[in-house]
Amino acid sequence: MEKKKISILGAGGAGACAALELSQRGYSVDLYEEGPIPIRKASYVNEGKIHVGFIYAMDRDLHTAKQMILGALHFISNLKRWIDIKPEDVISTPFNYCVHRGSLMSPTELASHYQECIKIFNTYKAVYKKSYLDLFDSIDANLLTNKEADKIVNSEFFDAVFSTSEYAVETRAIANQLTEALYANPSINLILNTRVMSVERSGSGLIIKGNSKGVQIEEKYPIVINATWNGLLEIDKSMGVELPKAWSYRYKYGNKILIPITPDNLPSCTMVQGPFGDTVNFKEKGAFISWYPIGRAGWSEECRPPEWDSMFSDTERHNIFNSSFKELTKRVPALGNLAFNPNNISPVGGVIYALGNTDVDKHDSKLHTRSDVGIRSYGNYHSLHTGKYTLIPYWAVKIADRIEGLS
Repeated sequence: MEKKKISILGAGGAGACAALELSQRGYSVDLYEEGPIPIRKASYVNEGKIHVGFIYAMDRDLHTAKQMILGALHFISNLKRWIDIKPEDVISTPFNYCVHRGSLMSPTELASHYQECIKIFNTYKAVYKKSYLDLFDSIDANLLTNKEADKIVNSEFFDAVFSTSEYAVETRAIANQLTEALYANPSINLILNTRVMSVERSGSGLIIKGNSKGVQIEEKYPIVINATWNGLLEIDKSMGVELPKAWSYRYKYGNKILIPITPDNLPSCTMVQGPFGDTVNFKEKGAFISWYPIGRAGWSEECRPPEWDSMFSDTERHNIFNSSFKELTKRVPALGNLAFNPNNISPVGGVIYALGNTDVDKHDSKLHTRSDVGIRSYGNYHSLHTGKYTLIPYWAVKIADRIEGLS
C-alpha cells in the first residue's frame, strides 16, 4: 500500500516533531529546511524553559498560563513518542523568580498569580493524568526570606525572590536527538538548503515554490503544513491567508557557557516582570544567560524578518555576551565565579515571532501573552504557530490529529 504523501515546511522543532509523528501514522513526509541542518535555529538556541505559566502574570485572564501548563504536562511524554529521552538528564536546576526593581507587577500581585497557576496545574494534572516533565506531580512557588534571597541575588536590584519548581530543558541536547531520529527515519525525506517562498492551490492539491541552491523548484502535494518560523507569515500570505493585525519578530541572544558546573555553582534565575534576564544552570551541560536590554538585538514588523544570523560579526556577538555577562553578574554574583575562556562560550541569536508590536517594557504589550497560537487550517493547507518551545510537542501531535480528522 502506497504511503500518504505530505509536505512539511520548516525542519525546526515543530516541523521535526510533526514529521516524526506523521511518519508513525503512515505518511511519507517531505521535510523542507532552508538551512543545512535541521533544528539549528530558535529551537536550538533558546533557553528551553518549560513554562507552567508563572512568567505570564500580565495575562490576567490566565489564558496563557492554561496554554503553557497544557504544553508542559505533555512535553516529555510526547517527546517520548519519537526519541528515547530521560528528562532527568536534560533539565536545569529549578528557577528562582526574582522580582526586579521597576517590575511591572508587585511581589504581592505575582504571588497571587503563581497560586492561580498552581491551581490550574492541579486541575489539568487530574484531567490528563500526566506529570510535569514526567518527573513532578506538583509545582510550587514560595516567597523567600530576605536572608534566603541574599544567598541567591544582590538584593540591591530586587524586591523579592520566589523559589519555584519550574525547570528548563537543554534544547541543544533535545535538538540533537530529534535530528538523529529524522535522519534514521526512512519515511522522512529531508530536503535541506531549500527555502520555500510560496504555496499555491492547483486543483485539489498545493504547489510549493522555492529556491534550492540557486535553482527554482516546484512540487505538488495533497497536504502542506507550514511549520516555518521566520517564513510563517510570508508563506501564509502567498496562500491568501489573512495575516494578524499586529506582530513582531525579535532577534534575541541566548548565550551558552559550555563548561560543566555543579547545581550549587549558579542559581537558575528569571528576573520579572519586564525586560530583564535569566541565568540557567544546566549542570554538566553548562549554563545559559540572557540580558534582554542588550540581548534583544533585532526588531522587525515585516512579513519576514531580516537574515539576522548573518548580520553580526563574531566580535559583535562576543561583545553582546560580555555586556550581558557584566549586567547579570551585578545581579547574580555567583555568575562571576565561573571559570571559563572565550572558547567555552557560544553567543547565538534566535528569532522570536509573536503577535503584538509593543515591547515587553509596556504594561499593555501583547507580548505578555501567548494564548492566540496553534493551528489554522484552510482545507489541505495548515499553518502552525506553536508560540513557545513548551508547546511544540503538544501541537505536533495535535496537527497530526487534525490532518487525520481527529480534532
